[in-house]
Amino acid sequence: MVATWYVWTMDDVGAGGSDMVEAMRRVCALLQSRGVRMTLFVVPKPSGQPMSEEWVNALREAHAAGHDLQLHGLTHEDCFEFGPPNWPATDIMPAFIEEFERRRGELMPRYTLPNLRARIEEGLAIFRQRLGVEPTVFRAPCGAISKPMFEALQQVGIRYHSCMYISGTGYEHLPHRSGVIAQKWVSDIPHTPFRWYSGVVEVPILNEYTWRGAWQREQEFVALAKEDVSRIAQESNVAVLLTHTHGVGDNLDYALRLMDAVIEHVLTNGLGDFATLGELAANGHLEQAVRGTGPDILSV
Repeated sequence: MVATWYVWTMDDVGAGGSDMVEAMRRVCALLQSRGVRMTLFVVPKPSGQPMSEEWVNALREAHAAGHDLQLHGLTHEDCFEFGPPNWPATDIMPAFIEEFERRRGELMPRYTLPNLRARIEEGLAIFRQRLGVEPTVFRAPCGAISKPMFEALQQVGIRYHSCMYISGTGYEHLPHRSGVIAQKWVSDIPHTPFRWYSGVVEVPILNEYTWRGAWQREQEFVALAKEDVSRIAQESNVAVLLTHTHGVGDNLDYALRLMDAVIEHVLTNGLGDFATLGELAANGHLEQAVRGTGPDILSV
């Protein structure tokens, strides 16, 4: 087995118009040209509406080309779908904290086991009917999670989740952040996959380098990405790299250059190889990569 499996993931797939479809298609095409496939986290019922035929056709094509389709919530109508938003979403949008407290009476009834299980099951049914896919991995939108969500995942047979971050440095370029694009990793969660609530395996996100506006500091972000993927090879057998449709769509040429630089760096330096989360779940590598359990940090 290779030293580290690197996984490119893209969030918010299925939501938005033709420009977002094009962003996904171009990223998938670049990766395919390098012999790499990615995990696309799909919103099955974006903003409560049926996924467009344009998206369905594009996703079927991506899946036929070997890309991985996994479940990204149900509607993603807001950032409170499966629990209160977590860090770094609360740093990207500090107003989330105040909004949650203001809406607490409305939001808390969402987070019951029956409600959350029903949402997940509805998303699974849409995947089966429209995409012909059975997801095995879940990612809650905005990292908005709760303990009942994990129990619901366990009950429907989804054993893997991925939303906790090892680093939030990919957002430090935002106007209200520090502006310092330098490696800084958290110490309160494991840097490897770990067993968490209800026995679900959490596969942490290394970082994101293509958030909106990152292209204005391209050299720093490329350097950070290379430093991150080199370091994680010393710590974990699985490393998840995050993108968003709207992030790469903000400057597609930059996103493609950065992703290409990371792929070349990983392969030429013998750090590992690339796979999808679906592949790693199916062949047992996610289970093999688990090191210990996660901390009890959720209050809901």
